[in-house]
Amino acid sequence: MPIPVQRWRSPAVLRVKSLALSALGVAVTAVFFPVWFAVPVAALLGGWGLSLAVLGASVVVDKEAGLLVFRMGLITRRVPLSDVAAVLVEASKVCIAREDGGEFSIYAWRKSPLDDWLRVPAIAGDIGHAVASAVALERDAKDLAAPKVRTGTSPRTRSVLASALLGGTGLLALASAFLVQVHWHNPVMTTLGVILALALGVSGVFYVLFTVWLLTRQAPRSAGGRQERSAAEVLR
Repeated sequence: MPIPVQRWRSPAVLRVKSLALSALGVAVTAVFFPVWFAVPVAALLGGWGLSLAVLGASVVVDKEAGLLVFRMGLITRRVPLSDVAAVLVEASKVCIAREDGGEFSIYAWRKSPLDDWLRVPAIAGDIGHAVASAVALERDAKDLAAPKVRTGTSPRTRSVLASALLGGTGLLALASAFLVQVHWHNPVMTTLGVILALALGVSGVFYVLFTVWLLTRQAPRSAGGRQERSAAEVLR
């Protein structure tokens, strides 16, 4: 008998890691940026790290409700199983493609050499199998039921909004690069400031260029692309 609700939670070590990285980000922001800029950015970093430390990340496959729920701190995303077009597992990442053309992914839970060193488990395969199985059952039930009418913003609108968010992040990184304090009496602090400014500038340029590329490309994805794969083919 299939389990009606399956749930996976991020391990405690990832919560500690999120809190530590957030604290480091707050400290760097407070040291290298002017007060008027550092305060709101530090508040955002601290709030995000605290939410991940307290709430963590989780994935829930609810077959009874027909929902796939992803939580990342305060951010929760609910996707009807009937709206899942494809499931793909790439190493420790689970990618979910939707019928309307949208796509999102989550690492479960290992995504860096640091996570490997911390012995964070990689359970993307387990989650992929569970989602694919739940989607297959949902489709079998859907064949016997009346079709549902979906409402919401169009895929193009969501794509433009996502690109705008990415471009805004790049512009913010570029602006931050010019605000970094690089003149210190201590040569070590000066070097760290220059490295931080360069990192922000390079990442900002990359995000902006990537956003321009996303907005200007015209060729649609091929019919044989990843989004066209059946959810039952997740690990074939």
